[in-house]
Amino acid sequence: MASASSDRAALEHATRWAPSALVALVALVALVALAALATSARSARADQLTPEDLARKNERGYVTGLPLFGYSTDLGLGGGARAYYYWNGTRDDARFATSPYLHRVFLQAFFSTRGLQFHWLDYDAPRLFGSPYRVRSQLIYGRNINSNYFGLGNRALAPLRFPGAARSYDSYAEYTDAQHRIYDGVTYAKHDQYDLLRPVFLGSVERLLAHDRVRVLAGYGFTYAVVRDYTGKTVDAIDDRGDGTRAPSAPTRLQQDCDSGRLVGCDGGREGFLRLGISYDTRDYEPDPNRGMFADLALDAATVALGSEYDYLRLLGAIRGYVSPAPARADLVLAGRALLQFQTAGTPFYSQDSLPFTEDFRSGLGGHRTLRGYRQNRFVGRTMAALTGEVRWTFTRFALLRQKFALIAVPFLDLGRSFDHAGELTTSGWRTSYGGALRISWNLATVITVDYGRSAEDAGVYINFGHMF
Repeated sequence: MASASSDRAALEHATRWAPSALVALVALVALVALAALATSARSARADQLTPEDLARKNERGYVTGLPLFGYSTDLGLGGGARAYYYWNGTRDDARFATSPYLHRVFLQAFFSTRGLQFHWLDYDAPRLFGSPYRVRSQLIYGRNINSNYFGLGNRALAPLRFPGAARSYDSYAEYTDAQHRIYDGVTYAKHDQYDLLRPVFLGSVERLLAHDRVRVLAGYGFTYAVVRDYTGKTVDAIDDRGDGTRAPSAPTRLQQDCDSGRLVGCDGGREGFLRLGISYDTRDYEPDPNRGMFADLALDAATVALGSEYDYLRLLGAIRGYVSPAPARADLVLAGRALLQFQTAGTPFYSQDSLPFTEDFRSGLGGHRTLRGYRQNRFVGRTMAALTGEVRWTFTRFALLRQKFALIAVPFLDLGRSFDHAGELTTSGWRTSYGGALRISWNLATVITVDYGRSAEDAGVYINFGHMF
């Protein structure tokens, strides 16, 4: 009885502010989107830079990049590097004022102390050879020996708990400390983790229409997953004296769900999928918008005919809006994003965190790109929904060594949750996180961000590139 009472208290604590925050954030995103749409109606075309930003834009080619550094309880201490090469062309090219760049290539290498590897080669050409076609290509090597699995759908919303303990936990730090203890000769230190190796290739072509506001996308993706579970393996633990030791892993949450037949994809395997998408874009400058909107709809269709071992459909719809309420008085941008995703029952469990935005894929819910302050992939399911609001204030600009910089302060609020089925969509049970970020705009096109997010159960620090959306 005490355990049930503790579970209810933990659930109430996690959702206490969610209803009012959800209403407020829905209103904010709706107002931003409507204002952005009204602004868009007066715009001649998408990606039309302001005179000030156009004057700051570099001609021809240049290189940016810097060492990557990150720390979070998901990653541990991470390090690597990312280098960008941009080709902007010259000011006498008509595309100079209407494209963020003509060609962009970046190469990233990243490792962390908790066993994450994420190496990435990316190419993007918004107007290839002056045509209305945009070409993107990504080759990614991903390996995470501590991939998170907290259950899917509504089960992921349950309070933090593992079989070795008779209680649930409000704090993720207390939860993981208890998991690392030894219970009857085994430890639950890996109860919510598994080892995932997953290289990915994505390639797509977009056709620009309607004065470059509408993009129609077609592409192909291929990935291969190797899933390794920790059940029965010797892992790090803590003995009765609080000292580090080693012990066999008790059955993990993943192993239990696989044994019960709840999951698809327990043995990993191939996914080959067709990606189709359409988007509507009126942002003034893609890497760092001041006004406009971006709405996209993407469909992934995996089938044996495309080299996949799984048959599934994934549909994502999202809208983002950007408004500068008083541009003559302050360089201030109100930004909002809403997303909703549906997947069919044949989707492998390790792939259900994928969010196939037409511009760039993300994963979640939880972590840097969705619910900051929750663990990566804390809430994953066949249906997922999320809302985010940000206030972006550029409070200073300066030049250093012929490079142009701007500093941006960003308070934010994130909401989201996972569901078992599309028919279960509700306004209750949403999870909330909040925080702030400092972002550095480098030569307009490169944005470096340091975010700090807090949630009811955890906190996170994230150092990365680009706005969240």
